[in-house]
Amino acid sequence: MKIFRKHFFYLLCLAAAAALLAVLLSFGGGTLGYIAYAAAFVVFGFVLCCIIERDILKDFSRISKALELLPERQKKARKTGRKVGGFDTGVSISISELSERISFQMRETEREGNQFKSIIESMREGIMVISREENLLLVNDAAKEMFTIDDAAIGRPYMETVRNPDLHGLISRIQRKKKSATQEISVLYPKERSYLVSVRVSPRYREIIVVIFDITEFKNLERIKADFVANVSHELRTPLTSIKGYIETLLDKNYDTDEEKKEFLEIIEENTDRLIAIASDLLVLSELESGEADSQDSRKGYEEIDFKETILRSVGSLDSLFSRNKVNLSLDIEDGMPPYRANRFLVERMLINLVENSAKYTLENGSVSVRASARNGAFRIEVEDNGIGIPQEHHERIFERFYRVDKNRSREIGGTGLGLSIVKHIVIQHEGTISVRSSEGEGTTFTVELPSREH
Repeated sequence: MKIFRKHFFYLLCLAAAAALLAVLLSFGGGTLGYIAYAAAFVVFGFVLCCIIERDILKDFSRISKALELLPERQKKARKTGRKVGGFDTGVSISISELSERISFQMRETEREGNQFKSIIESMREGIMVISREENLLLVNDAAKEMFTIDDAAIGRPYMETVRNPDLHGLISRIQRKKKSATQEISVLYPKERSYLVSVRVSPRYREIIVVIFDITEFKNLERIKADFVANVSHELRTPLTSIKGYIETLLDKNYDTDEEKKEFLEIIEENTDRLIAIASDLLVLSELESGEADSQDSRKGYEEIDFKETILRSVGSLDSLFSRNKVNLSLDIEDGMPPYRANRFLVERMLINLVENSAKYTLENGSVSVRASARNGAFRIEVEDNGIGIPQEHHERIFERFYRVDKNRSREIGGTGLGLSIVKHIVIQHEGTISVRSSEGEGTTFTVELPSREH
């Protein structure tokens, strides 16, 4: 406290001088007397200030030097077991400790800021923060990708960088009403996407916080579900209507000969078989999607299969179809393929569906080719035809349930509309991939790749 007592004494002297000057001035003394008193006070104050400045600089110099020598003194004190003493050293220790605390707080603040930034950047949801002046303060990577925002957008008005009228309208409404709101918006560029946008105003800083959820997949699932319900209803209604009509005809005996009666019964049998096929395919597809076909053990039903034998048996079951449609079949199966661990029933079902699909959509005197090969324990199967082909715009949807490129032709040639969907789920269950290459009028090639599996 020595330094503070000394400086306090200087200030007390300056205050006493000011008081003395006030007393002298109150007694008068003429103009010269006033000037002399004031000049004496100014000189005294100037000298006193110089003394104070010199002492302060000297004290700070001592403290600065003590700070430089502090680490060495502390090191010696730890060796001798004595405390570091002295006024200058004590002040230095206090300043050093304060500096360390400030540095620690700054490091903690920086660490927390980096953590917060990492969390924001890693979120799949888009985050935007807009100031009261409508400038962008924060945009994470997800939001940049959703609305094609560049890094230079920070600090600029959001209406110049986020080009979406629906989002602009939602934010403007929030600014007027000062209430949170949620709205579904669509983006057409660069890809068509659907977003659920939640906007609220920060109660403390009055900033606008925008959170964007990508619901495109949910919207697609809703569409697929709606399409499935509509398609399955239609697929079931068509044979049921036919069955009901012919049964009513038989009951009313509106036929002339036994041949007509037999024809009606054959039509009823055909539509009944179609209903059974649809129900069977729906059951298989449901089991594949839910995993019930393999729920207790991931290797349940798996065995070592000979791919060449499996392909020959699967294709052989379709001989009558190829003969009836007058379609040629060629096989190119690599010799010496190793055994493959898989579900035999599902693999046969996959092959039958693929080859049957190609045969049905190949014109008379056309051809279907089945090729199989193995590399490093992985298998590749190709089913190629020179049939009617599939237009490019349908490629992404042909594996959906009941999806048909040409609905009229599909119903004429039969089938449930579930074959390719079942194939896709079988391939996925075996951890493989399936792709299609096709052009309208030039045929189609389905390629299945099954990875090597551990025994």
